[in-house]
Formats: sequence, structure tokens, C-alpha cells
Amino acid sequence: MKRFILIAGLLPLNAWAGDVDPQIFIGAKGGYQWAVDETYNHSAPHGAMWGIFGGLQFSPAWSWDVGYQYHDTLKAVRTSVDVDTWFIESALRYDWYVQDALSLYGRLGAAYWDVKKREPSYDELNANGFSPLGEVGVNYHISPNLRLSAGYQFIGSIGRSNTGQYDSHGGLISFAYTFGRATPPVLVDTVSSVEGSSEPVNERGVVESALQTFTFRPDSAGVFLGVDSSELNDSAIELLTEVAAVLNRYPQSRAVIVGHTDSTGSEAHNQALSEHRAQEAVNRLIDLGVSPEQLEWRGEGESAPVADNQTAEGRAENRRLDITIPRFQYQE
Repeated sequence: MKRFILIAGLLPLNAWAGDVDPQIFIGAKGGYQWAVDETYNHSAPHGAMWGIFGGLQFSPAWSWDVGYQYHDTLKAVRTSVDVDTWFIESALRYDWYVQDALSLYGRLGAAYWDVKKREPSYDELNANGFSPLGEVGVNYHISPNLRLSAGYQFIGSIGRSNTGQYDSHGGLISFAYTFGRATPPVLVDTVSSVEGSSEPVNERGVVESALQTFTFRPDSAGVFLGVDSSELNDSAIELLTEVAAVLNRYPQSRAVIVGHTDSTGSEAHNQALSEHRAQEAVNRLIDLGVSPEQLEWRGEGESAPVADNQTAEGRAENRRLDITIPRFQYQE
């Protein structure tokens, strides 16, 4: 079981975990559209469009939005027909991340439209209804809270028999701002284990940036190091070998090693002892082939106990090393 402690700890968080509160975002968009209508196929009307929107970001990948769009007057010059249309739209969006800040996205939803059509010698014609809406494009996170999207939007079958129907094809650029502490996604390999085997299985996943601490206590009593000692025992070396295997396999990964002591002795002595313990672990990892650039270490003395220093068992637990491996980006 000890063999799998590190591997299990590296399992990523779900990108849409239920315990993550949705975040509110607002934005604005603008672009240009072409109206495809068989009645005016000799000269497809076109014009500008703009809109505002807001919604909820459930995870780095999933969001839902609702907004308003106004399309500039479409003019069929040869027949002197003008069409004004506005929309209330709502869609579900999914972002597929190809890099930490770059994603491909798709939106699928519906739009409620209101059409006014004007023709010479005729009264103004009005119609309203619903149409399917789709959008695909590219998204870039300028910052954790601000994103820029550029895409193609399609709204089909706008209008009724009295006004005629047309399809709207448009190119859009939008900016969206997310309120609160937004955490951009980080691409990692999902590292899991097969029961009965120490070989990890890789699967591409999207997870939120996070830190997770793996604390290794090799023997059943929880004692990592002896009293006033920085010597690594066989169990500690075995577990550090597992850490080294991960660091060597993923050169872009990093590890932070922190030494701790119990409260026995002076504060200055315990600080120095904790640093020696961290150094011993770092030296062992380097001996196992890990690059020094992948390692950061420090000692925290007796300042961060995990158990009661008034008991022998508690002091034994406090004589330890903590190893932290930040989430890292991995690509084939």
C-alpha cells in the first residue's frame, strides 16, 4: 500500500467538482453578420451586431450564459427591404483546454428573436419566435478573471411566413470578466494506478491549479526520524524512491521538501535539525537522479506540529518530512 501513496495523491481534482461554488461573469460582444435568405440570394444583406451577456462559471470547462443581441439593420438594396432584429439568447458552453490559458469552445442554446420588416408601400411587418443557436471558436485567458473569445455564430430560421425567414452567420469577438477569485485550469496527466501493479496509467485531464501535500511516515508507529537524528531509514529511502520516480518521469514537475522536529531541545537547535532533515532527503533524491532544479527545501523546526508534543506518540509524529508536489503541466 505504501507504494501507491504518492500515485494516489497525484490524482487530479475534477474540473467540475460539486463543492466548487459557481462564479458570476459579465461580458460584451461585437461582430459582423451575413443573412442568408433564398429570396435575396443575389445580394446577401449584412451588417454589424453587438451584445451584452452574463452568466455562471461552474468550472473552468462548463458555463451557462444569457444575453441580449442587437443586429444592425439588414438592407436588401435591390428590393428596398429593411429588417431590424434583436435577440434574447441563452446557451451552455464547454471549453476544451489545449494549453493552460488557451481553449477551443462550443456553445449550444436557443435565441428568442423579434423581427421588424419594412417594405415600400407596405405596413411594417412584425414577427417573433425561437431559433436554435450555436457557436464555436477559440478562447484565451488574458488573466485569471478576464478572457477573450473569437468565434463563429449561427442562428437559424429567423422570421415567419409574413416576414420571410433567413439564417444569420456571424463572426464575433467577446470579452468576459469573472468576479471573485478565478483559478485558470492547468493541463496535467491524470496519474492513476492499476491494482496489483506499480505502473501508472496516464489519461489527459483538465484540473484546477492546486497544491497537495504528501506526508510520508514509513513505519507503523508513525516515526519518520529518530530523536535528534536526520538519518534516513530504509522505509524512508523506499518512499523517497517513489517520489524520485515521479520527478524523473516528469522533468517539469517540482517538489518542496520541508523538515520538522518535535519540541524537545531549544528552538534554534530544532530549526537547524529540521533543515538537516530536509537536506538529507534532497541529497537522497539527487542521488536517485532528480535534477537539483526540481527541488526546493526548507526547515520549519518545531513551529508546525501535527500532533501533541506533550506525548511520546505526538512527538514521534512531529519528527517528519513533508513533500509537496505542485500541480504541473504535462503534454505529449
